[in-house]
Amino acid sequence: MALRPTRVLVAAALVVALLGVAVPAAASPRPVPVCSPCDRGFTDAAYAHGMDVEIEHSTATMRVHRNGSATWTVENRLNDTAAATLARNDSLRRSLARDAIAIHDGTLHSTSVSGDTVRMRYRTPDVATDAPGGVLRVDYFRDDDGRLVRFGLGADRLTLVAPPGMVVGDALPGADVSSRRMTVTSFDSSGDGPFVTLVPDDAALAPLWSLVAVALPLVPIVGRNVLLFLVVPGAVFAGGFAVLARGARALDADATTTPDRRALAVVGVGVLAFAYPLYAGTVVVGSEPSLLAGGVGAVALGALLSLPAVRDQLSEWRLAGLVALASALAVATGLLLQASTLPDVNVVPLLLPLPVYAATLAGYTAAHTSLRRGLTVAVGTLLVVLATMFSIASQGGTLYVLAVTLAVFGALAAVVVGSPFFLLGYGLAD
Repeated sequence: MALRPTRVLVAAALVVALLGVAVPAAASPRPVPVCSPCDRGFTDAAYAHGMDVEIEHSTATMRVHRNGSATWTVENRLNDTAAATLARNDSLRRSLARDAIAIHDGTLHSTSVSGDTVRMRYRTPDVATDAPGGVLRVDYFRDDDGRLVRFGLGADRLTLVAPPGMVVGDALPGADVSSRRMTVTSFDSSGDGPFVTLVPDDAALAPLWSLVAVALPLVPIVGRNVLLFLVVPGAVFAGGFAVLARGARALDADATTTPDRRALAVVGVGVLAFAYPLYAGTVVVGSEPSLLAGGVGAVALGALLSLPAVRDQLSEWRLAGLVALASALAVATGLLLQASTLPDVNVVPLLLPLPVYAATLAGYTAAHTSLRRGLTVAVGTLLVVLATMFSIASQGGTLYVLAVTLAVFGALAAVVVGSPFFLLGYGLAD
């Protein structure tokens, strides 16, 4: 048998070592609008200077330079009293502006007042990065992992202007794009935030180079997430069943448990899921529709394999078909329950029992041919479930460490719950 139980220890060591990569993401980042001086950044700075300011309308122009910096022009229309006060006091106006742009690491260039509008010009570094094909990738709208998350636009209107000789490639969702200019009146802060690309105006393959520019920073993120959310839990899951297979072989000579009893144990797992409403207040293990659906699949699989007529005609492929049938029954039941009890239907939690059902096939192949054959299917099912639950392209956030921990302990839980299924499959060789 190629799989060794020591891989469980290796996987655990990987979790401990690699969680250090995720620890910085556990810090609680601040929600910051795209243009903080257009919004709370300005009003909070004014309040700190003893002023009560109301911004009635704000606009911002962000001129990106080829060196990656940007010059901002922010115009805030204020209530008359505040505008008059700032018009009379130049030092107060500049001090307030410096405080307002501090969160963006801005360097103030100038301030002025025209009527009831305060104008600020400042520069921010490192809003864009050079990418292959002469592309400038604007990362400014993305979350800064562990430091801040983008939340809202801040301004009533924001216009980004590309450097001379460049045009906007990939724009913000809902933006109005015209050659060098991109204008937005709202900002979608979902996920980690979008990329914006600026491409040479004579580039023949501009869409391709934009795609490359966006993909490059995602490569290490995806690699880290695949390792922590897929590879490590998958190794824990595989190692757990490798240990179980070794134990089953050691005890098999003296085993008196018949396939009927093992099938009854699987049915018992399903009945335990049915009874969840009775102990829901004591143990929290998931949502009720998902557990009930999982119970239906477990009862169906156990009941079918308790029939001698089914076992006598069993083969690896036929068992795989029964596992698929139980899975389909569980998902269909879950969808019906969700549709009748919940406002929205979500198929993702209904996939959770599938690796547990697939453990039956792993046990069967461990006894008949090779553990690797069935376990490959079971691990593949687990990876599909994990990939639907966790965003592989997300750089993480406040709960990143918790998410990794849940993925690993979820794999361990699947081994524990899947043990009766594995032993049922193993005993079908009798």
